[in-house]
Amino acid sequence: MHKEFKATYLYIIKAIMLFAAVITSFLVFNFLMMLLQAFIPMWLFYIINGIFVLFLLIFLFMQLTGKKPGFEFNDDGFKYKRKHFKYTDIKNFMPSQGGSEPEIVFHDNTTYVIELSWFVKKDRQEIEQIIASNIT
Repeated sequence: MHKEFKATYLYIIKAIMLFAAVITSFLVFNFLMMLLQAFIPMWLFYIINGIFVLFLLIFLFMQLTGKKPGFEFNDDGFKYKRKHFKYTDIKNFMPSQGGSEPEIVFHDNTTYVIELSWFVKKDRQEIEQIIASNIT
């Protein structure tokens, strides 16, 4: 069985808002640095500004590529956020209750929260049903 689920368009809105927040923080940082420019040399201002821009770009890249929600089911497990989970490694599955996110409990008693809020309700229910029915 191979089945795939993709996030709704709300994830794109989140990405746009994250980009706007990064731009705003960059502008606020530059404003504060310009206020401090009288106390620090110009070369230090450019170095600090360059480091801040580098960290912002790395953060933005990590947020937009590393956490793309999506499910891909195969016969032996499923892939979620670039991680592959095997059904044999899962001890228990706790479905969502009252707005909470579902959780997977592994045999070593570690838990992993699955963020299903980016999916439509029909897909959320089907994802939970597929995981619950395949746990041995």
